[in-house]
Amino acid sequence: MNLKPTIHFINNIAPHYMEPMIYQLLKSEEFNLFFSCGENQNLGIKTVDFSTEKYKPYKNHIDVNIKNIWIKSKYLVWQKGVISKCMLKKKPDLIVLLGEFLIISNWIGAIICRLRGIPVAFRGHGLYGNEGTIKRFIRVLFYKLANSQLVYERRSKGLLINNGLKPSTIHVLFNSLTYDYHKSQREQLKNLSKEEVFPFFKSTKIPTLVFTGRLTKIKRLDTLLTTVKRLQQEIELNLLIIGDGTEREDLENLAQNILKDGTYHFYGSCYDENIMGRLLSKSDLCVSPGNVGLTAIHSLSYGTPVCTHMNYANQMPEAEAIENGMNGCLFEENNLDDMYLQIKTWLIKHPLKTDEIAINCYKIIDEYYNPYFQEKVFLKLAQQNAPIV
Repeated sequence: MNLKPTIHFINNIAPHYMEPMIYQLLKSEEFNLFFSCGENQNLGIKTVDFSTEKYKPYKNHIDVNIKNIWIKSKYLVWQKGVISKCMLKKKPDLIVLLGEFLIISNWIGAIICRLRGIPVAFRGHGLYGNEGTIKRFIRVLFYKLANSQLVYERRSKGLLINNGLKPSTIHVLFNSLTYDYHKSQREQLKNLSKEEVFPFFKSTKIPTLVFTGRLTKIKRLDTLLTTVKRLQQEIELNLLIIGDGTEREDLENLAQNILKDGTYHFYGSCYDENIMGRLLSKSDLCVSPGNVGLTAIHSLSYGTPVCTHMNYANQMPEAEAIENGMNGCLFEENNLDDMYLQIKTWLIKHPLKTDEIAINCYKIIDEYYNPYFQEKVFLKLAQQNAPIV
């Protein structure tokens, strides 16, 4: 009789964006998953509500009693409860720990697992490519404690290989959002008209650029506004800003001074996925002057291409989902002339989003950025097979 593998997956918290993956792993028929995490004490991030009805069948597989210990409310240095998980009498087939070298308990936990013959994997960013010599050395030393690595992008896998880790031990997990919901909305949203979704624009027959996220300095949204001003001298287009933050008032004042009336709109914060789906799906290009992160996955999931900078050392891993010329465009970081040129070139070739562009956007999501792919990666790890990617 072949028993299903058992996986213990330990995280710092259970961020809300990870819920589709966590739920898919818990209900998997291929393995038994036990998920453990701590409370969201310092991060200000929305987390999964495990008290809901759908989690009742898995209540014995969920432990939210890990105690996270921070320094200056910024650096996570110890997870109380991790060591005991690594010393359980009944050994799991795999333990997944956070791949953060500052967490001392994970160094110790990984060593204990190796001594006990329990395969251990680190899940995290891996190498960014901008580390100094000493920091890179410590990170690589830490990663070598584990049997396997779960990273979010192929680029990080390449960096780890270049620093001495075996290719067969590195698995690309990618990231995912509410994939099933997004996929179910594709046909329904196609029937909406731009007039219905964008009543605040003077004209809806022209391209619409969109940004969604926190309105903070790091997002470089002033550069987006000045680029739109320059573009509007040659191309008619609208700009939609979704989100709120410390820079909103200044950005609204700047837009009022430099952009044409009726061509821009600050929507404010939006946490309603029904509304977000309407706004994103009817936009023609999502632009993020700074790093893009999960916004790229969100936009591509609704069939909308993405434009951001190409310095991957300063990007979030999700930027790798953008295939230049296929489902978006890339520009040189901090080069406003190139940002202007790439957006202009894209809009000249694709003034309005087509079904073909939407299909290009869906393709990468359907192949990799979904919880079903992530489930396969976890299973491969538990079975100690070669990586998928």
